Amino acid sequence: MTAFVLACSLSAPGQVNVRERSYNPNRTGATTAESVLTPANVKSIANQFHKQFVMKVDGKIEGSPLFASNVQIASGTHNVLYVATMHNTVFAFDADNGALLSARWLGTPITGPDLSHLKPTTVHTEWGILSTPMIDLTTGTLYVVRWGYENNISGPTFRLFGLDMTNLNSDKFPSVLIDGFNAGGSGFNRYQQLQRAGLALAAKPGGAQALVIAFGGGEGAGASPGWVVAYDTTKLAQGNATANVWCTNPQNNFGGGGGGGVWMANAAPAIDSNGDIYVVTGNGPYNPQWGLDQLGESIVHLIWTPGDPGSLTASDWFTPFLDADRDEGHKDQDLASGGVIALPDESGLIAGGKDGVYYHVSRTNMGKRDFTQLVDPPFVASFDYQPTNGHTALFDDLNQVTSTDPFTIGPASSGRTAHIHGTGVYFNNLLFVQGENNAVRVFSKIGGHFGVQPVARGSSTASWGTASPGGMPGGILSLSANGTANAILWANEAFGNLPGDPDANLHSTSNILRAYDVSTVATGTLQSIWDSEADPNDRLGESTKFAPPLVANGRVYQASYDGQVVVYGLGAPSAAPVRDIRRTVVFIYGQTIFGQDMFLRGGTKGGSPIRIQHRNWLNPHTNTYRFGDANLDWDGVELGQTPPAGRFGGGSPAEWTTSFAQGQNQPYLSTTGFGIADENTFGANYWMLDVDMDCEQAFDDGKGNKWFELKALIAPRPGVEADVAQTSTPNPPYQSPNHMGLCGMINVFVANFAGVPPGLDPNSATFLPPSYTYRWPVDDRNASDDVLKNTPCVSPGAEYRCVGNISQKCQSLNSGNFFRTVQNCSLTSAGGNFGQMCRISSGQCCIPNPGDTCQ
Repeated sequence: MTAFVLACSLSAPGQVNVRERSYNPNRTGATTAESVLTPANVKSIANQFHKQFVMKVDGKIEGSPLFASNVQIASGTHNVLYVATMHNTVFAFDADNGALLSARWLGTPITGPDLSHLKPTTVHTEWGILSTPMIDLTTGTLYVVRWGYENNISGPTFRLFGLDMTNLNSDKFPSVLIDGFNAGGSGFNRYQQLQRAGLALAAKPGGAQALVIAFGGGEGAGASPGWVVAYDTTKLAQGNATANVWCTNPQNNFGGGGGGGVWMANAAPAIDSNGDIYVVTGNGPYNPQWGLDQLGESIVHLIWTPGDPGSLTASDWFTPFLDADRDEGHKDQDLASGGVIALPDESGLIAGGKDGVYYHVSRTNMGKRDFTQLVDPPFVASFDYQPTNGHTALFDDLNQVTSTDPFTIGPASSGRTAHIHGTGVYFNNLLFVQGENNAVRVFSKIGGHFGVQPVARGSSTASWGTASPGGMPGGILSLSANGTANAILWANEAFGNLPGDPDANLHSTSNILRAYDVSTVATGTLQSIWDSEADPNDRLGESTKFAPPLVANGRVYQASYDGQVVVYGLGAPSAAPVRDIRRTVVFIYGQTIFGQDMFLRGGTKGGSPIRIQHRNWLNPHTNTYRFGDANLDWDGVELGQTPPAGRFGGGSPAEWTTSFAQGQNQPYLSTTGFGIADENTFGANYWMLDVDMDCEQAFDDGKGNKWFELKALIAPRPGVEADVAQTSTPNPPYQSPNHMGLCGMINVFVANFAGVPPGLDPNSATFLPPSYTYRWPVDDRNASDDVLKNTPCVSPGAEYRCVGNISQKCQSLNSGNFFRTVQNCSLTSAGGNFGQMCRISSGQCCIPNPGDTCQ
């Protein structure tokens, strides 16, 4: 009786519940039950929608949070947000105020050699719960799969838990060890599988229901195959956990199998109204054989048949290409980098991966290798197709369009990748997608068919700063609407990356949460109406790579690699709704020896941090410390920022510069990150910090000046400089033991360390206007004429730089020395269909090849 009352309370009509990844079994990515948030109250000019609070957790979050209304938990009734972490902890928070209601740790996550063996390069130091859990409202069960260590079992183990939604420390059934499967001699390898795809419930019309769990394996023949595992939920509740399994690439008479993992950028399998299951497989061989089909690079229709024993079998599939056709040199096309949408208003589905191409597949006849069975011809979804070498058809070039390997970059987008990650969004006959290095593209379906050209494009580009190939992961999307009204597309976009930054494959990256007014599709430009960078207090931080925003009850929840869920909603207006961003430069004198680095620390009056975005990125050594540095602050190492060796020092890293007169034989700051700087007219040993600063966070003296404080630190020794008593014109507005700088100016200081040369006074400061002030960095897609033609330089004929993939050289003109474009490297063939890249360290075009990524 208690369970029945609970079920009624959890699923009462009119209540909002997000019980699975992408809102619904079809994986449309759209909720049509949002009655609070509208374009009118979300848009920045309304000044109502802002960050409200955060929910702190114990590790990185890889999957998506889930939402349930009116849950009886912690001696009360709450709207609950459920969050699982890579530390293997499940949390239940009050979704309205962030209070912790319940939590449970499910065991030690995978670390060390077991992790590095599987993922030599990863943003994580521990892997635990990777996937999005699943809520069963009828039984009050939260299904969770964790990867961890257990007593008496050697090595990593996967285990399924059924947690009580009202008390996470109670179980609905005994936990289940997931292991021991075999198909054609291919075994389930718990050391080499990854359970990334979201969990799903496949409900059959007769009432039977299976929990569906998908696993990724390795890449290519001979690696670990992928698996899909189905558990009858009735049998789970009875403690009879018999698994029905399907292997993506078993051994068969045509080959050894392997590969073909199901990961789909953490999306969940799609489920149709018949309870049938649709997944996409990754790199692996394709060799059909009845009962032992090898289905790498395929969109697969699975049927679960309940019973004792039950079965899970492949009914049909569509395979757009063969690895044998395309995987030479490991181009890593990976169809499984995107999820699948089972269109709810017709018997079709949409899927696409690293090719940036979408396939509209008929669910009633998927066609296997027959392209004539497609509902529509394949259409380019995430880049502008440009035929090369005389080719006129898309499939002539599909072998070359894109790759994660720099030496096989195609011409898809100025030498950049255009991969589709996650899953697109389908709403009201509109299909939204945002690939790497690209804006949102919107496709319209009329009469059951999608047009091959987008009807609208977004007004902002994901990953706009990262150098070629860059761009991981693009925009991860979701949509909210009230029926078909007040639709808002929400994008979790990689943001603000500098050309020297790693992309999200190698490091957690700064992200931006952006809102688009869907009604503007009709104009041809999908307009951004709000973003988390517009107000300095709304900053998102390092968002989870593949987790879409979750919208429920007037709030937006975004999972984070910062160990928190950031919550946005309507509330009080912001005191600083408009950012005042100005180029601000600090030159500070300090003598150092080999092995020492200089960092700057500071903030506004009272010690609060000031948002900054670095403009220099060319020194690999400095980049180690610069990446993740989003504030001028007194705290040293920020979340996501690498500390110096031994943890001595930290802060905003400065770069050593000299003047042209003093550095005749030195390199140029613009090409190496140290050396001659165009605005250094003072001499050697002046360390430079060149940033775009949020001046509204600096101290306003009421006279038009915005002030900030700072001190220099030399690491590992001698540490922080001594106090100063500054004299300058204008004078500081208040007394401080720190240097006092002006936002928007070149600030020249002398650090107060022992042994300052005669004639240099640590108490003095000089302010000069910068020679150029436009925001930086930019790349060739966003570069203005001002950037391309009016950037000063020092040495004509010798100094080069990259603007994205455009190579520029310093030239002497009548009005001075300025950079001018020499070559667009993207348009210069490197052989075959591949374009060159601009080498950041030299500013000249480069042919990428194995071992040389032109950086």
